[in-house]
Amino acid sequence: MNATSISLIPPGTGGVRDYASVLGKPFRSPLLEFTRDTDTSKLSGDFALLHFSGYGFQTRGVPAWLVGQVRTLRSRFETVGIVFHELFATGPIWGSAFWLNGLQKRIARELARSCDFWLTNRDESARWLLEQGQSAPHRVLPVFSNVGEPDSVDGPRAPRIVVFGSAAVRRNVYEWADGEIFRAARRIGLEIHDIGPSLGEGPLAQRLADEKAVSHGKLPVEAVSRALSGAAYGALAYPTDYVSKSSVFAAYTAHGLCPVLLAPDYASHDGLRPNVHYAAGFESLAPSCIDARGVGRAARLWYEPHCIEAHVGALRTLVADTRRAEMASS
Repeated sequence: MNATSISLIPPGTGGVRDYASVLGKPFRSPLLEFTRDTDTSKLSGDFALLHFSGYGFQTRGVPAWLVGQVRTLRSRFETVGIVFHELFATGPIWGSAFWLNGLQKRIARELARSCDFWLTNRDESARWLLEQGQSAPHRVLPVFSNVGEPDSVDGPRAPRIVVFGSAAVRRNVYEWADGEIFRAARRIGLEIHDIGPSLGEGPLAQRLADEKAVSHGKLPVEAVSRALSGAAYGALAYPTDYVSKSSVFAAYTAHGLCPVLLAPDYASHDGLRPNVHYAAGFESLAPSCIDARGVGRAARLWYEPHCIEAHVGALRTLVADTRRAEMASS
């Protein structure tokens, strides 16, 4: 395959694929599911962009073969960049992530040393990469919304709380604090709107029906955008030091909802401050704690510097900077 540029992604569906698809469109960059069996001898072009997520490429998060493949790509493309969606996992001693952490770090380190430039979505990830001596051209940009970026977020908002995302992401919201979302919705007078793939049959589906939640199922992008634009709140259970990599959080902030973040702690990370850019748990939804519309507008202002256009511009600049550096050294 000969293309001006190409996007190399893990097999399957999900947020990484969606991100790569949106980012690749302005460059007419086709997506290629990359595996250890991919024949790189048939790949060449202007630049290749690898979207790295260890667990996407290998079930234990240790795709050691990627390092050799990226080095080979350097001989077939003028420029090779990497988007580090993730670096490595951490976990308790009884989990595999604890024992494989060293291998995962080594792969991320070697990949960074093998590319011409890199992007990542968290300040902490960028700090780690720079500590490894990876001072190549780079950018730190939280992810953008995969379901639209409305021009204005000042329209009317209904008393609704949206729970959007994959089945696993939504289930985490509903199970948080033994179903706190249902108690909070009744207390504040909010209608729950569930958007995403089926949660299947069982107690949770029955609970949603009993609570008279509106289940939309999986919707087209335009319909998701309309639903988000008309709701007051959006709920997500996610650690505060990783939420800048969440496409669901990006969707909420792009649409100016008041994000309700459910997390073990509410420390400030990546420019996000609790009860300024998001409501710190359902207990913060009391009128005496936050102004929901004000939080939604602040969330949108936080989002704008890393919108889709900003990512595209950053990628163009990184490619150009790499070319200039190569010409200066030749």
